[in-house]
Amino acid sequence: MKYFLFIGLLCCFKLSFAQNDTLAINSLLDIAYEKESSNPNEALKIYKETFLKSKKSGFKIGVIKSLQYSGIVHNDLAHYDSAIYYYKLALPYSIDANYQKGTGGLYINLGNTYQYKGEFDKVIDFYIKGIKIFETIKDSTRLGTSYENLAAFYSSLNNHKKEIEYLNKSLQIIPENNKEHLAYAIGDLGLANLKFKRFEEAYKYFEKADNITKTLNDNRLNYFAQRNFGTYYFENKDYKKAIQYFEKALPFINEINDNYYKNDLILELGRSYAFNKDYTKAIKYLNEALKIAEIDETIEIQEKAHLQLSSIYENLKNTEKAFYHLKRNSQLKDSLLNATHLKQINLLEKQYQSERKDKEIVEKQIALEHNELELTKKKNQFSFALFSGILLLFLFFGLWYFYTQRQKLKNLEIDKLKQEHDLSKLQALIEGEEKERIRLAQDLHDGINGDLSSIKFQLSSIDPKSLSTENKTLFNKVIDMIDYSCDQVRNISHNLSPTAINDFGLINSVKNYCSKLEQFHPIKINFQHFGNDITLSKNIETVIYRIIQELLNNIIKHAEAPEALVQINSHEDTLFITVEDNGKGFNKSQKNAGIGLKNIASRIAFLNATLDEDHTKNGTTFTINIDLKNIPNT
Repeated sequence: MKYFLFIGLLCCFKLSFAQNDTLAINSLLDIAYEKESSNPNEALKIYKETFLKSKKSGFKIGVIKSLQYSGIVHNDLAHYDSAIYYYKLALPYSIDANYQKGTGGLYINLGNTYQYKGEFDKVIDFYIKGIKIFETIKDSTRLGTSYENLAAFYSSLNNHKKEIEYLNKSLQIIPENNKEHLAYAIGDLGLANLKFKRFEEAYKYFEKADNITKTLNDNRLNYFAQRNFGTYYFENKDYKKAIQYFEKALPFINEINDNYYKNDLILELGRSYAFNKDYTKAIKYLNEALKIAEIDETIEIQEKAHLQLSSIYENLKNTEKAFYHLKRNSQLKDSLLNATHLKQINLLEKQYQSERKDKEIVEKQIALEHNELELTKKKNQFSFALFSGILLLFLFFGLWYFYTQRQKLKNLEIDKLKQEHDLSKLQALIEGEEKERIRLAQDLHDGINGDLSSIKFQLSSIDPKSLSTENKTLFNKVIDMIDYSCDQVRNISHNLSPTAINDFGLINSVKNYCSKLEQFHPIKINFQHFGNDITLSKNIETVIYRIIQELLNNIIKHAEAPEALVQINSHEDTLFITVEDNGKGFNKSQKNAGIGLKNIASRIAFLNATLDEDHTKNGTTFTINIDLKNIPNT
């Protein structure tokens, strides 16, 4: 009896200790949660301590929460790989403990983090797993949040109908007393309507979300409320107001210490200043966003920042930086599964903006003239003579203006005719040169190559057995020399007349030409093509092919380079071509005397293109910029 009494007391003693450990761990979890925003590193230390204590005491929920909350802190710091590591570490514990609420939350956490990383193929799987669990346990709060996350994912894929569908599902199940979630869902609905240009509906949702936010002391909600208004005014092209609201959002995002949303806000500030033509501030914010995005490996923000910087430097006429950022944007865009969220301003929009400004100027002028006339009538200071004099002055000015404008138009017509004449001459020269090349290629192929083949045929009729050993060796050497000569003539013929352009197009023709050069010369040529497919007239493609051919021939003849690069980058209506080597380059006397470079210059002029050269002791780089809208019609 005493023995059983002792065992019972021991069990009660252990149970008391376990309860005390659980209370202590939960208390530590609460302390760490409070420090997540203000001191995330301290929070991570406490979560590590709670994990070890929970594991030691066998408190499974404590283990799960410690790991899950550590993942959330890393996610907020944009340490996405670390966040994924902690979530996946927590999953087996949660499944083993049959802690369905925790398991569902972990799946949603994983979906969110993979979305931030841009790995969209993994997002939907984790979201659906989490939603199924919350539907099973009828957790309306977490189910509503999961629908919001799924809506955000469809938004990133530009499927805004699905986005609105899941946001409405979320609103139907979120309890009315859960104001925080309601504010998020309503604000997101405003953004979704904004994407359909439903400005009035969007503004109503933003106001409704803001009214709820004002009743709560939540920095994150305040951030989204201000940011949503900033996005609204940005889409309405009121960039000054957009900047005001984005700047209002900055203090709130600094308080919650969320790197991803902070960097996204910095990007939007940069874009707003860019559209407001304040390029200095725009470049500052965009470079800051780019720096953070590169550290955090957020590809989407890097892609948007590079595209906006390319547009700015294009407006500032800095073609080198514009091309660099455009190239980086293209490379990053290829790595994303969803289409870019950033829309460039097209020519029609620029025309619209220009016309609107002109209209405002005219309206101001009309208002000013009207006020001046009213003032004249009231004071009665102007006499009929003065009015007549002013009228004559305006008439004289009008006649003078008409005459100067007509003279300008005539001069423009003369310049245009001269340009057309020069273009016709240049086109005739290039076409004549191509015809001569084709004729020579045909003569080589049908004449010399045919004769060599005939000689080989005649020699082949000789029986080698009838020859001495020495003559037999000489005979075989002659046959080999004829074969080599036939190959050389055939290559010269093909170089003179690139018939592959008609069959395979510019890109494949240049690629094949580079491969052939590698076969006959001790040089490695790396060919690269980025961007859109190129479809031009065969005459234009031939001219471009000749330019590249001439540049490569110069490298082989003069550069003594072991390696060369040919890069063709096509983007919308612009074609960039880079040909570079790591050889010794060439001096000015070689450059001035080179017929090949003169031929290149004439072809560049024919295409209305530009050619930049960079000569250093480490090699030579030629960069060609072709505006496809400005090439001649042939």
